[in-house]
Amino acid sequence: MRRRTFVVSAAGAALATTTPTGAPALAADPLPPALGARFPGMGRGYWRGGRPRSAFHRHLDTLCAYGVGLVRVDVSWPKSERRRGRSRAGHPYHRRLGAVLDAAAERGVDVLVTLHDSPAWTRAGAASRNPSARFPDDPEAVRPWAEWLGAAYGDRVRAWEVWREPNLPDATGVTDPGERAARYTALLRACSAGLKAGHPRAVVVLGGPRHTDHRFVRDVYAAGARDHFDVLALRPRLDPGALPGIREVANFPAVAEAMRAYRDGDKPVWWTDFAATTPTPEDPGALVRSFELARVAHPQIRLGVLAPGVSPPRLAALRDYLQQHDGRRPLL
Repeated sequence: MRRRTFVVSAAGAALATTTPTGAPALAADPLPPALGARFPGMGRGYWRGGRPRSAFHRHLDTLCAYGVGLVRVDVSWPKSERRRGRSRAGHPYHRRLGAVLDAAAERGVDVLVTLHDSPAWTRAGAASRNPSARFPDDPEAVRPWAEWLGAAYGDRVRAWEVWREPNLPDATGVTDPGERAARYTALLRACSAGLKAGHPRAVVVLGGPRHTDHRFVRDVYAAGARDHFDVLALRPRLDPGALPGIREVANFPAVAEAMRAYRDGDKPVWWTDFAATTPTPEDPGALVRSFELARVAHPQIRLGVLAPGVSPPRLAALRDYLQQHDGRRPLL
């Protein structure tokens, strides 16, 4: 099949010929990142009487038709372990997770599980109705649960992302950025140790901060996170033509610089949630431009996970773009 060349932003074009350190340009035709999508299959809307509704399978089949090879599934700690030490594979919530893993395996699709929130019993004085998007008082509280998950599901999960958007006060309950990074690093260390104790081959993903937040990345490295994760995640906006503000895909060189500063420059990077900059479906090339920027300039970026709600024209354009290349970058 004849290959086509896609135009990227001026910033992307410049990065395609030189690296930030002045190293030689990449190969003329490197592979694009693999394609993933978030699948809300754990939500009650997909279930009736303990069985998945038809929409559950229809949604997965649609994602596969667009070339998705990995789905991201969110797993809530409070729903999984309402009481300390009471996680059971037979619980309805875990039966849902098992069904998601089975359905993905039947289609040859990998699963990335994102762990998030904390039960009320991990926070002094918290009632069950209190917001769960908070760090636990003691980060070690997560270790036994993570070990149980690794042992119960490790052979069926491609990777585990620890927390959702841990750079935000609303997702952590911590307002000071330095304290937030330090407490997240302690949580990451305990969760990673638990997952790997339960399943030694577990792949641990640093929880993707919202946007391309190089400051949070720098702060967690400074707090000692480097040896406790295998993949670094980000959640940028889909706007590679914009100036490289912290929200944009084009800000990735600042993240790469922080990684190199801590001798971790070769670690894989995944975009674990893409958010569209506008709801306008008339620009089907927005996704393509982001994947092309990663392809030509940033070989570390191995995966792009789309958020729900991406319009069919954009999905079709991305599918057609990916079909121009004979494969995808390996995830690790």
